[in-house]
Formats: sequence, structure tokens, C-alpha cells
Amino acid sequence: MMQPQNSTGLSPDLLKDIAKADPKRLGRWTAEFDRNDHVVLRTSFLKTLGLAVAAWTFVAALVLMFTVMPLSMWNPFSDDFAGWLQLIFGLLLFLGLILFAFGGVLWTFVYPLARPRTIVSRWGVQMVVSKPGGQFTLFKTAWSDVVRVGGSCTPMRWPFPPMLTVTITAGGHSVEQKTLIRPRRRPEAVTGNMSRLLPGRPRDVLAFLVQIHATIG
Repeated sequence: MMQPQNSTGLSPDLLKDIAKADPKRLGRWTAEFDRNDHVVLRTSFLKTLGLAVAAWTFVAALVLMFTVMPLSMWNPFSDDFAGWLQLIFGLLLFLGLILFAFGGVLWTFVYPLARPRTIVSRWGVQMVVSKPGGQFTLFKTAWSDVVRVGGSCTPMRWPFPPMLTVTITAGGHSVEQKTLIRPRRRPEAVTGNMSRLLPGRPRDVLAFLVQIHATIG
């Protein structure tokens, strides 16, 4: 079994990133943790609303485009057929319409009902969602089984900064992770990705988890 490490093990870039974390937000989370022995990080309403608005905006734009353009442009047997390249482009746009509509339904209805949240307690970390009859655990681990609290950065095109994903790597009897495909053998360690829809920026969440891990783990 992998043993938890005492040092953060963060790269210099991640250390610089969490040094920019919002001190007021960290102070509120720390005060709530000291007072209640746990903090519930709920999905940000504004982030979810922004994604829903963006998705439905794209859906409306694509529907308007398909409404304005004559259907004969997409029909290979029509005299007004615009060409196979135009047909392929239209099919890609239709696929985009389906994907954005799915995203709109997800952000508008599914997420508000499921209420994904992360519970950081003195015992450990749990990522849960609501379901009829109770809650469903996506990932959980005790601090004693945490191997590393870290993150991974995905490079983005200019002018957007790299996208940080906060991760928790753990191995032990307390670890639980729900996956679509169950592995034949229990892995030595698993990694849980923190939702990017939690309040604040990912570096705020990372800084808070690193602080709690250093104190308890």
C-alpha cells in the first residue's frame, strides 16, 4: 500500500498558483472548519447559471440558423443542394446542437437537482450528489489514506491561462470511487478530480485542501 507523504509534493508552478489564492475565502473556510469540524463546498450557482446560459444561447443560435436556411440546401437530391462539403458542415452543426442541448438540460435541471458537493471534514474528503432517498458517493477517502493533494494544468490557447484541475490521490481501505467500468483488481491508489464548479477558483480549493492535509494528514 502506498504511504501518505508529509510534504505537499507540489510543483513550483502550483506553489506559485496557490500563493495567489483568495485569503478572505480561505479564512472563511478555515473558520467554518474550525467551528463545525467540516466544510461543505457546494456547486457555485453563478458558474452553473453561466454554463446553462451559454449552452442555451448556442442552441438558440443554431436553431435560428437552421430555420433561416432552406432545407433544400442540405438535400443531395435537390437542385438547390449546396454541395457535400456544406452537408458535412451542416451535420456537424446539428451534432453541436444536440451536444449543446444536452449541456443545457444538464446545467439547467440535472445539476440543480443532484446538487453535487464536496465535504471536507476532519475525517477526510467526500464528493457526493443527491438522489431519491438519500445521497450518492462519487469519491471518498480518509486523510490517513491520502497520498497526495495536487493538481494538473491543461494548457489553453492564448489569451486563456492554463486550466487547473484539483486532484486527490489516495490508497487504502477507506477509499471509494464510483466508475462506469469496475476494474478487475482494486488499484493501489485512485485519483479523484474535484469539480471545477465549486465556489471560488480551483487554486482556492487546492490551497484549502493542502492546508487541511498538512494539519490533519
